[in-house]
Amino acid sequence: MALRARIGLAAAALTVAVIAAFGAVAYREFVRQQDEQLRVLLAEDLERVTALLDRPALGASFVPSETGAVILQLVTPSGQVAVDVGGGEPLPVVREPTVFQRGDRTYLLTTGVWPLTNGSVRLAHDITSALAVRRDLLEVLVGVGVLVTVVAVGLAFVGARRMLSPLTMVARQARGVDPASPGGVEYRGPRDEIGDLVAALNAALEAIGERKEAERRFLLEVAHELAGPLTLVNYHLGAVRRDHPEDAHVRAAAEGTRELLRTSQDLLVLARGELDLPLETRVVDLPRVVGRVADEYPGVRLDLVEPLEVVGDRERLVQVVRNLVRNALQAVGRPDGVEVSLRREGDAAVLRVRDEGPGMSEETVRRVFDHGFSGRGGVGVGLTVCRRLVEQHGGELRVESRVGEGTTFEVRLETLASRLGEAEERASEALPAGIPRPDPAGAS
Repeated sequence: MALRARIGLAAAALTVAVIAAFGAVAYREFVRQQDEQLRVLLAEDLERVTALLDRPALGASFVPSETGAVILQLVTPSGQVAVDVGGGEPLPVVREPTVFQRGDRTYLLTTGVWPLTNGSVRLAHDITSALAVRRDLLEVLVGVGVLVTVVAVGLAFVGARRMLSPLTMVARQARGVDPASPGGVEYRGPRDEIGDLVAALNAALEAIGERKEAERRFLLEVAHELAGPLTLVNYHLGAVRRDHPEDAHVRAAAEGTRELLRTSQDLLVLARGELDLPLETRVVDLPRVVGRVADEYPGVRLDLVEPLEVVGDRERLVQVVRNLVRNALQAVGRPDGVEVSLRREGDAAVLRVRDEGPGMSEETVRRVFDHGFSGRGGVGVGLTVCRRLVEQHGGELRVESRVGEGTTFEVRLETLASRLGEAEERASEALPAGIPRPDPAGAS
């Protein structure tokens, strides 16, 4: 649940609790005061009746003018009702004012002593109207409470949304931060908790940027230190290999030096930030790119379909294929255990590099493209470079692997034919109304 929803619900719950508590206290206080007034009125009437019985006054009445609202009974010590005003059945004897029901009316009953006879005076007031007032008050309180709650809940959610809108904006900017070049998050609000959060976030992003820059400088220095001597060694080993083509030790040294040189080139690509530079795109014959790489690794099995053209940077695509083939060779240890296939599948050119090696665990598959991670030794930059280059070409790099069954890397790129078809369709749609569309078959 979103933070603004939780804050809105908390504010709404607090509002409901306050309204309910206020309504309960107000209703209870009203009932208490009403009960107190009824008891006082009943006590006064009882006192007046007993006083009249003790000291009769000419013309005085035992009951008020509204006889229907009062029941008065004078009961002898033997239990006989001597005087019954508005009654019927004898009223019960109570020690303190008590509410009881008779028919559809509610009464408040009290009992006093009948002077001179040791009998009792039983007086009951009809409180049906008073209870109706209570019910009306309760309905009003509930109705007002519901209305105020609805309004308060709406205002709570609106207020929470407005208060948290700066935080939402900060989160949106944070999601858009480029990991390769982390910048700051802009916040123009007050120096409150959100301001403190933004300040801490910007400080962390600045530290990350400084760390990445230091890493880039370090990689650049290491790559330069490696590239110079390795280039020289590779040149001389190439000459020695030409003079001694059958010498296995020379061949192994030359191949090892070549792999180190290409690893240093990958480091240079990362260090210089070349992955973030625009591609030099042109029409590329993908089978020729694959064949060029295969020539560097004799024994690798090929299964190519020709022709198959894509739009891209030729050298970058060579780098992708070379890194994938190198990775497969490192996994299986022999060229004939690596197969490179190229197929057209719909609008995509699909390159698959499959090895018969030991495969990778699920954890390794999940992290295989992470910069610096290598499940097979090495420095873990080749596959990172591959993925970035494939994504720059608008493609996708996938991996499937099972332990004991080998690994397959799959590159999917849009074909030149597909791009041309899309371009023609867009151009046709952009033509003004009334101009005939071009006929794909060339008919007039």
